[in-house]
Amino acid sequence: MIQPTAAAVQADAPRVVSVSASLPPDTDPLAFLRALPDERRFYWEQPDAGTAIAGVGDALVLGADGPHRLARVAAELPALPPDAVLVGGFAFDPGAPMVGAWRNFASTAWHVPRVTLVRRDGATRLVVVGPPGAPLDAELARARAALATPCRNRTPSPRRYALAPLRPAAAWRQAVSDTLADVGAGRLDKLVLARGVRLRADAPFDPLRAAARLRRAYPGCTVFAVGAGPTTFLGATPERLARVDGDRLVTAAVAGTAARGSSTASDDRLAAALLASVKERAEHACVVDDLRTRLAPLCDVLEAPATPSVLATEAVQHLHTPIAARLHPGCSLLEVAEALHPTPAICGAPRAAAMAALAGRERLSRGWYGGGVGWLDGSGGEVVVAIRAALVRGARATLFAGAGIVAGSDPDAELEETRLKLRPLLGALLEL
Repeated sequence: MIQPTAAAVQADAPRVVSVSASLPPDTDPLAFLRALPDERRFYWEQPDAGTAIAGVGDALVLGADGPHRLARVAAELPALPPDAVLVGGFAFDPGAPMVGAWRNFASTAWHVPRVTLVRRDGATRLVVVGPPGAPLDAELARARAALATPCRNRTPSPRRYALAPLRPAAAWRQAVSDTLADVGAGRLDKLVLARGVRLRADAPFDPLRAAARLRRAYPGCTVFAVGAGPTTFLGATPERLARVDGDRLVTAAVAGTAARGSSTASDDRLAAALLASVKERAEHACVVDDLRTRLAPLCDVLEAPATPSVLATEAVQHLHTPIAARLHPGCSLLEVAEALHPTPAICGAPRAAAMAALAGRERLSRGWYGGGVGWLDGSGGEVVVAIRAALVRGARATLFAGAGIVAGSDPDAELEETRLKLRPLLGALLEL
């Protein structure tokens, strides 16, 4: 048996310490979450990259509301044990109340899980964190024993369901038309309008089973599930907000959308049309320019290709421009996320005008949809944009999707784009 290793913060009075042990590299993070059920649960996986983080419980909790919320969390974050990770996320609008279905979620919530499975660089470890003097070795042993016990899932799948938009399609088309009027008058360059769809079934949804289906279907995306009490926010997003490794930053502009084709030839035609579209290229350029502007004060060097490529997911295709930069000394991932969020890809431009327009036009409680979900440790971490997502509670779910409205947008075409983006979550929840 591999002996656990112990690590502690190098400080006079560490707030938390940790113990850890190696696990088989192929240990399933979703099986970990089933083996160790908890009111607080976190799941993050990038299947193609081989990275996974799953955590339960709280050893350390940080949060902040209002402006500069992420920078305030970064300032309050103490030194962590080498094995520990901070996980969490934040809502789209720091000023919006978390009400209704979102009442179990805070506007900004970051925590060090009590027990975490971490898979990185081909190795998987089990980490237990707690205050100095806590019986961490015993908890580590219990967690390993729970993982070794077969866990059978007998939750029945929904057989009947009802699907209804939160707003009639005609009202959403009118919102697009009103936005086009703002664009034509020069009040906005772009606005990302989100839609919500309510799903009700005859049996409770299984968020972990839905996450497993998303993982199989969308291995190139980041699959996430954040649980707070009986409610889980889950999705499979193609969009990274920021990844930091030491002083190296990687982000990307993802904006401009087309459907996938039914064959390789039709797929290629749709991709070529996307690259050639004046409307889609203008929408994409708006995001690239905004990212460059917001990163400039944080970076010494910034690199990006002059023209976008096409990023294909299993459901849709996007224009994609990767951006790399070298951060100024001491600049953290959360500070970068604070500077970049919300990007024009999820909000619009100019930012302040777009946020004001959404408040009066969208009539939707986004909660964490369009916000961020991520993790960080002593050397870096990553935050993704929480889109292609659903909020699940029992036999009810709300699915979210959005479309960027710019000059040349067509209300019917934008409505169809949101339908394309809703399909992955609908299929995963209903096991279609």
